[in-house]
Amino acid sequence: MGRIGKVIIVLSLFLLSSQTTWASVLDDLNQQIIDKQEAIKKMEEQISIYKKDIEVKQNEALTLNNQLAILKSKISKIELDVRLTETQIESLDLEIASLGKIIEDKKIRISKQKDYLNNLLRLININDQKDYLNVILSNPSFSEFFNQTKYLENLNGQINQALKTLKEEKQDLETKENIAQTKKDKLVILKKELTDYQASLAEQKDAKAYLLAQTKQSENKFRSLLSQLRQEQTSFDQEISALQRKVQKELTKDEKLDTLASVLSWPAEPVKGISTYFRDPTYPFRYLFEHSGLDLPLKVGTPLKAAASGYVAWVRTNSSYGNNIMIIHNDGIATLYAHLSRFNTKEGEFVKRGDVIGYSGGMPGTPGAGFSTGPHLHFEVRVNGIPNDPMDYLK
Repeated sequence: MGRIGKVIIVLSLFLLSSQTTWASVLDDLNQQIIDKQEAIKKMEEQISIYKKDIEVKQNEALTLNNQLAILKSKISKIELDVRLTETQIESLDLEIASLGKIIEDKKIRISKQKDYLNNLLRLININDQKDYLNVILSNPSFSEFFNQTKYLENLNGQINQALKTLKEEKQDLETKENIAQTKKDKLVILKKELTDYQASLAEQKDAKAYLLAQTKQSENKFRSLLSQLRQEQTSFDQEISALQRKVQKELTKDEKLDTLASVLSWPAEPVKGISTYFRDPTYPFRYLFEHSGLDLPLKVGTPLKAAASGYVAWVRTNSSYGNNIMIIHNDGIATLYAHLSRFNTKEGEFVKRGDVIGYSGGMPGTPGAGFSTGPHLHFEVRVNGIPNDPMDYLK
Protein backbone atom coordinates (compact mmCIF):
# COMPACT_ATOMS: atom_id res chain seq x y z
CA MET A 1 0.00 0.00 0.00
CA GLY A 2 1.26 3.49 -0.87
CA ARG A 3 2.16 6.18 1.64
CA ILE A 4 -0.96 8.28 0.83
CA GLY A 5 -3.24 5.29 1.39
CA LYS A 6 -1.62 4.64 4.75
CA VAL A 7 -2.05 8.29 5.72
CA ILE A 8 -5.77 8.15 4.84
CA ILE A 9 -6.26 5.03 6.95
CA VAL A 10 -4.46 6.68 9.90
CA LEU A 11 -6.71 9.75 9.56
CA SER A 12 -9.84 7.58 9.48
CA LEU A 13 -8.75 5.63 12.56
CA PHE A 14 -7.95 8.91 14.30
CA LEU A 15 -11.48 10.18 13.55
CA LEU A 16 -13.15 6.98 14.76
CA SER A 17 -11.08 6.76 17.93
CA SER A 18 -11.87 10.38 18.82
CA GLN A 19 -15.65 9.86 18.69
CA THR A 20 -16.20 9.89 22.44
CA THR A 21 -18.86 7.42 23.48
CA TRP A 22 -21.23 8.15 26.34
CA ALA A 23 -23.13 4.88 25.99
CA SER A 24 -23.09 3.79 29.64
CA VAL A 25 -23.83 7.29 30.96
CA LEU A 26 -26.67 7.82 28.47
CA ASP A 27 -28.12 4.37 29.16
CA ASP A 28 -28.25 5.16 32.88
CA LEU A 29 -29.86 8.56 32.29
CA ASN A 30 -32.40 7.12 29.86
CA GLN A 31 -33.38 4.38 32.33
CA GLN A 32 -33.92 6.99 35.03
CA ILE A 33 -36.07 9.00 32.59
CA ILE A 34 -38.18 5.90 31.84
CA ASP A 35 -38.65 5.26 35.58
CA LYS A 36 -39.74 8.87 36.15
CA GLN A 37 -42.18 8.76 33.23
CA GLU A 38 -43.76 5.57 34.57
CA ALA A 39 -44.18 7.24 37.98
CA ILE A 40 -45.69 10.30 36.26
CA LYS A 41 -48.23 8.13 34.44
CA LYS A 42 -49.36 6.46 37.68
CA MET A 43 -49.74 9.81 39.45
CA GLU A 44 -51.73 11.26 36.54
CA GLU A 45 -54.11 8.28 36.76
CA GLN A 46 -54.58 8.83 40.51
CA ILE A 47 -55.14 12.58 40.02
CA SER A 48 -57.85 11.76 37.48
CA ILE A 49 -59.59 9.62 40.13
CA TYR A 50 -59.46 12.48 42.65
CA LYS A 51 -60.89 14.90 40.06
CA LYS A 52 -63.89 12.64 39.43
CA ASP A 53 -64.42 12.19 43.16
CA ILE A 54 -64.43 15.97 43.68
CA GLU A 55 -66.87 16.48 40.77
CA VAL A 56 -69.27 13.93 42.27
CA LYS A 57 -69.13 15.57 45.71
CA GLN A 58 -69.62 19.05 44.23
CA ASN A 59 -72.90 17.90 42.69
CA GLU A 60 -74.18 16.66 46.03
CA ALA A 61 -76.16 18.71 48.57
CA LEU A 62 -74.35 21.67 50.12
CA THR A 63 -73.65 20.57 53.68
CA LEU A 64 -70.78 21.04 56.08
CA ASN A 65 -69.75 17.37 55.87
CA ASN A 66 -69.88 17.52 52.09
CA GLN A 67 -67.64 20.61 51.98
CA LEU A 68 -65.17 19.05 54.40
CA ALA A 69 -65.07 15.93 52.23
CA ILE A 70 -64.40 18.08 49.13
CA LEU A 71 -61.58 19.90 50.89
CA LYS A 72 -60.08 16.58 51.98
CA SER A 73 -60.12 15.28 48.39
CA LYS A 74 -58.71 18.56 47.08
CA ILE A 75 -55.87 18.41 49.59
CA SER A 76 -55.05 14.84 48.53
CA LYS A 77 -55.20 15.83 44.85
CA ILE A 78 -52.99 18.91 45.22
CA GLU A 79 -50.48 16.96 47.32
CA LEU A 80 -50.27 14.58 44.37
CA ASP A 81 -50.07 17.55 41.96
CA VAL A 82 -47.05 18.75 43.92
CA ARG A 83 -45.36 15.32 43.76
CA LEU A 84 -46.24 14.99 40.07
CA THR A 85 -44.74 18.39 39.23
CA GLU A 86 -41.62 17.63 41.27
CA THR A 87 -41.22 14.35 39.36
CA GLN A 88 -41.77 16.11 36.02
CA ILE A 89 -39.05 18.59 36.97
CA GLU A 90 -36.70 15.72 37.91
CA SER A 91 -37.47 13.98 34.62
CA LEU A 92 -36.80 17.16 32.63
CA ASP A 93 -33.53 17.68 34.50
CA LEU A 94 -32.48 14.16 33.45
CA GLU A 95 -33.55 14.77 29.83
CA ILE A 96 -31.58 18.02 29.75
CA ALA A 97 -28.54 16.23 31.23
CA SER A 98 -28.86 13.49 28.60
CA LEU A 99 -29.08 16.06 25.81
CA GLY A 100 -26.10 17.87 27.32
CA LYS A 101 -23.99 14.71 27.00
CA ILE A 102 -25.12 14.20 23.40
CA ILE A 103 -24.41 17.86 22.54
CA GLU A 104 -20.96 17.64 24.13
CA ASP A 105 -20.22 14.50 22.12
CA LYS A 106 -21.51 16.17 18.94
CA LYS A 107 -19.17 19.13 19.42
CA ILE A 108 -16.18 16.80 19.83
CA ARG A 109 -17.19 14.85 16.72
CA ILE A 110 -17.54 18.07 14.72
CA SER A 111 -14.15 19.30 15.89
CA LYS A 112 -12.47 16.00 14.89
CA GLN A 113 -14.39 15.93 11.61
CA LYS A 114 -12.98 19.38 10.81
CA ASP A 115 -9.45 18.17 11.60
CA TYR A 116 -9.97 15.13 9.40
CA LEU A 117 -11.24 17.30 6.54
CA ASN A 118 -8.34 19.75 6.88
CA ASN A 119 -5.83 16.89 6.69
CA LEU A 120 -7.47 15.49 3.56
CA LEU A 121 -7.35 18.94 1.93
CA ARG A 122 -3.70 19.27 2.95
CA LEU A 123 -2.91 15.96 1.21
CA ILE A 124 -4.63 17.14 -1.97
CA ASN A 125 -2.67 20.41 -1.87
CA ILE A 126 0.67 18.60 -1.38
CA ASN A 127 0.09 16.18 -4.25
CA ASP A 128 -1.17 18.86 -6.61
CA GLN A 129 2.29 20.46 -6.42
CA LYS A 130 4.18 17.28 -7.35
CA ASP A 131 5.99 16.63 -10.64
CA TYR A 132 4.26 13.38 -11.68
CA LEU A 133 7.08 12.42 -14.17
CA ASN A 134 9.53 12.39 -11.23
CA VAL A 135 6.95 10.46 -9.15
CA ILE A 136 6.75 7.80 -11.91
CA LEU A 137 10.53 7.61 -12.21
CA SER A 138 11.03 7.38 -8.45
CA ASN A 139 8.63 4.46 -8.05
CA PRO A 140 10.04 0.93 -8.45
CA SER A 141 7.04 -0.09 -10.60
CA PHE A 142 4.16 1.42 -12.50
CA SER A 143 1.71 -0.52 -10.31
CA GLU A 144 2.86 1.39 -7.21
CA PHE A 145 2.36 4.68 -9.05
CA PHE A 146 -1.12 3.72 -10.23
CA ASN A 147 -2.02 2.65 -6.69
CA GLN A 148 -1.09 6.12 -5.46
CA THR A 149 -3.02 7.72 -8.31
CA LYS A 150 -6.07 5.66 -7.38
CA TYR A 151 -5.85 6.86 -3.75
CA LEU A 152 -5.58 10.43 -4.99
CA GLU A 153 -8.72 9.97 -7.08
CA ASN A 154 -10.53 8.65 -4.00
CA LEU A 155 -9.54 11.69 -1.97
CA ASN A 156 -12.15 13.86 -3.71
CA GLY A 157 -14.89 11.38 -2.84
CA GLN A 158 -13.75 11.19 0.77
CA ILE A 159 -13.63 14.99 1.03
CA ASN A 160 -17.17 15.28 -0.32
CA GLN A 161 -18.35 12.63 2.13
CA ALA A 162 -16.56 14.37 5.00
CA LEU A 163 -18.21 17.68 4.09
CA LYS A 164 -21.62 16.02 3.96
CA THR A 165 -21.06 14.37 7.35
CA LEU A 166 -19.88 17.65 8.85
CA LYS A 167 -23.01 19.49 7.64
CA GLU A 168 -25.28 16.74 9.00
CA GLU A 169 -23.52 16.79 12.37
CA LYS A 170 -23.91 20.59 12.58
CA GLN A 171 -27.61 20.43 11.69
CA ASP A 172 -28.17 17.66 14.23
CA LEU A 173 -26.29 19.67 16.87
CA GLU A 174 -28.50 22.70 16.21
CA THR A 175 -31.63 20.56 16.49
CA LYS A 176 -30.46 19.04 19.79
CA GLU A 177 -29.60 22.50 21.19
CA ASN A 178 -33.07 23.80 20.24
CA ILE A 179 -34.72 20.80 21.93
CA ALA A 180 -32.60 21.36 25.05
CA GLN A 181 -33.61 25.04 25.17
CA THR A 182 -37.29 24.12 24.79
CA LYS A 183 -36.98 21.72 27.72
CA LYS A 184 -35.24 24.41 29.79
CA ASP A 185 -38.09 26.83 29.04
CA LYS A 186 -40.61 24.18 30.07
CA LEU A 187 -38.61 23.62 33.26
CA VAL A 188 -39.07 27.30 34.20
CA ILE A 189 -42.85 26.97 33.68
CA LEU A 190 -43.01 23.78 35.77
CA LYS A 191 -41.12 25.41 38.63
CA LYS A 192 -43.62 28.29 38.57
CA GLU A 193 -46.50 25.76 38.60
CA LEU A 194 -44.89 23.95 41.53
CA THR A 195 -44.76 27.20 43.52
CA ASP A 196 -48.46 27.82 42.78
CA TYR A 197 -49.42 24.25 43.73
CA GLN A 198 -47.56 24.58 47.02
CA ALA A 199 -49.36 27.86 47.72
CA SER A 200 -52.72 26.31 46.79
CA LEU A 201 -52.08 23.28 49.02
CA ALA A 202 -51.38 25.54 52.00
CA GLU A 203 -54.59 27.48 51.28
CA GLN A 204 -56.72 24.31 51.07
CA LYS A 205 -55.37 23.08 54.40
CA ASP A 206 -55.95 26.49 55.97
CA ALA A 207 -59.48 26.58 54.51
CA LYS A 208 -60.35 23.25 56.09
CA ALA A 209 -59.02 24.38 59.49
CA TYR A 210 -60.81 27.72 59.15
CA LEU A 211 -64.14 26.10 58.27
CA LEU A 212 -63.90 23.77 61.26
CA ALA A 213 -63.03 26.69 63.55
CA GLN A 214 -65.91 28.84 62.30
CA THR A 215 -68.59 26.17 62.42
CA LYS A 216 -67.44 23.98 65.33
CA GLN A 217 -68.77 21.03 63.29
CA SER A 218 -72.26 22.56 63.50
CA GLU A 219 -74.45 22.42 60.38
CA ASN A 220 -76.54 25.34 61.67
CA LYS A 221 -73.48 27.51 62.11
CA PHE A 222 -72.35 26.53 58.62
CA ARG A 223 -75.74 27.62 57.18
CA SER A 224 -75.54 30.90 59.09
CA LEU A 225 -72.01 31.55 57.79
CA LEU A 226 -73.15 30.87 54.20
CA SER A 227 -76.07 33.28 54.46
CA GLN A 228 -74.04 36.07 56.04
CA LEU A 229 -71.20 35.92 53.53
CA ARG A 230 -73.46 35.68 50.48
CA GLN A 231 -75.51 38.69 51.58
CA GLU A 232 -72.41 40.75 52.25
CA GLN A 233 -70.85 39.80 48.92
CA THR A 234 -73.98 40.85 46.99
CA SER A 235 -74.18 44.15 48.85
CA PHE A 236 -70.46 44.74 48.36
CA ASP A 237 -70.68 44.18 44.58
CA GLN A 238 -73.58 46.59 44.26
CA GLU A 239 -71.81 49.26 46.29
CA ILE A 240 -68.63 49.00 44.22
CA SER A 241 -70.57 49.41 40.96
CA ALA A 242 -72.53 52.43 42.23
CA LEU A 243 -69.50 54.19 43.70
CA GLN A 244 -67.34 53.55 40.66
CA ARG A 245 -69.96 54.97 38.29
CA LYS A 246 -70.30 58.08 40.45
CA VAL A 247 -66.57 58.74 40.87
CA GLN A 248 -65.63 57.82 37.31
CA LYS A 249 -67.60 60.75 35.85
CA GLU A 250 -65.53 63.15 37.92
CA LEU A 251 -62.22 61.63 36.77
CA THR A 252 -62.65 61.64 33.01
CA LYS A 253 -60.70 64.90 32.59
CA ASP A 254 -58.16 64.46 35.38
CA GLU A 255 -54.72 64.79 33.76
CA LYS A 256 -52.90 63.34 36.79
CA LEU A 257 -54.22 59.84 36.12
CA ASP A 258 -52.30 57.27 34.09
CA THR A 259 -53.34 57.19 30.46
CA LEU A 260 -52.35 53.51 30.49
CA ALA A 261 -54.43 52.34 33.43
CA SER A 262 -55.12 49.14 31.51
CA VAL A 263 -51.46 48.19 32.11
CA LEU A 264 -51.15 47.60 35.85
CA SER A 265 -48.12 47.04 38.05
CA TRP A 266 -48.03 44.19 40.55
CA PRO A 267 -49.11 45.44 44.00
CA ALA A 268 -46.54 43.02 45.46
CA GLU A 269 -44.18 40.44 44.00
CA PRO A 270 -45.77 36.95 44.07
CA VAL A 271 -42.67 35.48 45.70
CA LYS A 272 -44.66 32.54 47.12
CA GLY A 273 -46.68 32.03 43.95
CA ILE A 274 -50.39 32.57 43.37
CA SER A 275 -52.57 30.38 45.55
CA THR A 276 -55.86 31.16 43.77
CA TYR A 277 -56.52 32.60 40.34
CA PHE A 278 -59.54 34.46 38.94
CA ARG A 279 -62.61 32.17 39.00
CA ASP A 280 -60.30 29.37 40.04
CA PRO A 281 -62.13 26.00 40.07
CA THR A 282 -59.91 24.91 42.98
CA TYR A 283 -60.97 27.86 45.17
CA PRO A 284 -61.88 26.22 48.50
CA PHE A 285 -64.98 28.40 49.04
CA ARG A 286 -66.34 28.32 45.52
CA TYR A 287 -69.67 27.11 46.91
CA LEU A 288 -70.04 30.61 48.39
CA PHE A 289 -69.08 32.68 45.33
CA GLU A 290 -66.71 32.73 42.38
CA HIS A 291 -63.23 33.91 43.23
CA SER A 292 -63.11 37.44 41.83
CA GLY A 293 -59.37 38.13 41.87
CA LEU A 294 -55.90 36.80 42.65
CA ASP A 295 -54.65 35.58 46.03
CA LEU A 296 -50.96 36.16 46.72
CA PRO A 297 -49.60 34.51 49.90
CA LEU A 298 -47.47 37.17 51.60
CA LYS A 299 -45.89 37.45 55.01
CA VAL A 300 -47.42 39.85 57.51
CA GLY A 301 -46.40 43.45 56.90
CA THR A 302 -45.46 43.19 53.21
CA PRO A 303 -45.78 46.69 51.63
CA LEU A 304 -48.58 46.90 49.04
CA LYS A 305 -48.30 49.36 46.16
CA ALA A 306 -50.91 51.10 44.02
CA ALA A 307 -51.17 49.28 40.69
CA ALA A 308 -51.67 52.61 38.85
CA SER A 309 -52.29 56.25 39.72
CA GLY A 310 -55.78 57.03 40.96
CA TYR A 311 -57.99 58.23 43.78
CA VAL A 312 -58.68 56.19 46.90
CA ALA A 313 -62.43 55.58 46.83
CA TRP A 314 -62.52 53.97 50.26
CA VAL A 315 -60.50 52.60 53.15
CA ARG A 316 -62.71 50.30 55.20
CA THR A 317 -63.22 47.06 57.06
CA ASN A 318 -65.92 44.39 56.66
CA SER A 319 -66.37 40.73 57.56
CA SER A 320 -65.62 39.38 54.06
CA TYR A 321 -62.67 41.45 52.85
CA GLY A 322 -61.37 42.58 56.23
CA ASN A 323 -59.25 45.71 55.88
CA ASN A 324 -59.60 46.72 52.22
CA ILE A 325 -58.84 49.61 49.88
CA MET A 326 -60.40 50.51 46.54
CA ILE A 327 -58.67 52.83 44.06
CA ILE A 328 -60.39 54.35 41.01
CA HIS A 329 -58.25 54.71 37.85
CA ASN A 330 -58.79 55.81 34.25
CA ASP A 331 -60.72 53.83 31.62
CA GLY A 332 -63.41 52.61 34.02
CA ILE A 333 -60.85 50.54 35.95
CA ALA A 334 -60.79 50.11 39.72
CA THR A 335 -58.46 47.97 41.85
CA LEU A 336 -59.24 46.39 45.22
CA TYR A 337 -56.72 45.30 47.87
CA ALA A 338 -58.10 43.13 50.68
CA HIS A 339 -57.13 41.34 53.94
CA LEU A 340 -54.64 44.05 54.97
CA SER A 341 -52.95 44.20 58.35
CA ARG A 342 -52.99 48.02 58.25
CA PHE A 343 -53.56 51.02 55.99
CA ASN A 344 -51.16 53.66 54.67
CA THR A 345 -53.63 55.94 52.84
CA LYS A 346 -57.02 57.55 53.34
CA GLU A 347 -60.22 58.12 51.36
CA GLY A 348 -60.05 60.80 48.68
CA GLU A 349 -56.26 60.77 48.54
CA PHE A 350 -54.50 60.78 45.14
CA VAL A 351 -51.89 58.02 44.84
CA LYS A 352 -49.28 57.46 42.17
CA ARG A 353 -48.36 54.12 40.65
CA GLY A 354 -46.05 52.37 43.11
CA ASP A 355 -47.06 54.36 46.22
CA VAL A 356 -47.33 52.17 49.34
CA ILE A 357 -51.02 52.17 50.29
CA GLY A 358 -51.01 49.54 53.02
CA TYR A 359 -49.52 46.31 54.35
CA SER A 360 -50.59 42.72 53.83
CA GLY A 361 -51.10 39.96 56.29
CA GLY A 362 -54.38 40.27 58.14
CA MET A 363 -54.18 37.22 60.43
CA PRO A 364 -57.29 35.03 60.84
CA GLY A 365 -59.26 36.15 63.85
CA THR A 366 -58.24 39.81 63.53
CA PRO A 367 -60.54 42.51 62.03
CA GLY A 368 -58.05 43.06 59.20
CA ALA A 369 -58.32 39.46 57.98
CA GLY A 370 -62.05 39.22 57.35
CA PHE A 371 -62.98 35.92 55.69
CA SER A 372 -59.39 34.75 55.28
CA THR A 373 -57.60 31.47 55.92
CA GLY A 374 -54.14 33.00 56.29
CA PRO A 375 -51.95 36.05 55.55
CA HIS A 376 -52.34 36.98 51.88
CA LEU A 377 -53.35 39.76 49.52
CA HIS A 378 -56.63 39.44 47.63
CA PHE A 379 -56.27 41.66 44.55
CA GLU A 380 -59.13 42.52 42.20
CA VAL A 381 -59.51 44.45 38.96
CA ARG A 382 -63.01 45.75 38.22
CA VAL A 383 -64.08 47.37 34.97
CA ASN A 384 -67.26 49.42 35.33
CA GLY A 385 -67.92 47.48 38.52
CA ILE A 386 -67.53 44.02 36.95
CA PRO A 387 -64.67 41.74 38.14
CA ASN A 388 -62.09 41.01 35.43
CA ASP A 389 -59.10 38.68 35.40
CA PRO A 390 -56.17 40.70 36.86
CA MET A 391 -53.71 38.64 34.78
CA ASP A 392 -55.06 40.41 31.67
CA TYR A 393 -53.88 43.75 33.08
CA LEU A 394 -50.75 43.04 35.10
CA LYS A 395 -47.38 43.63 33.46
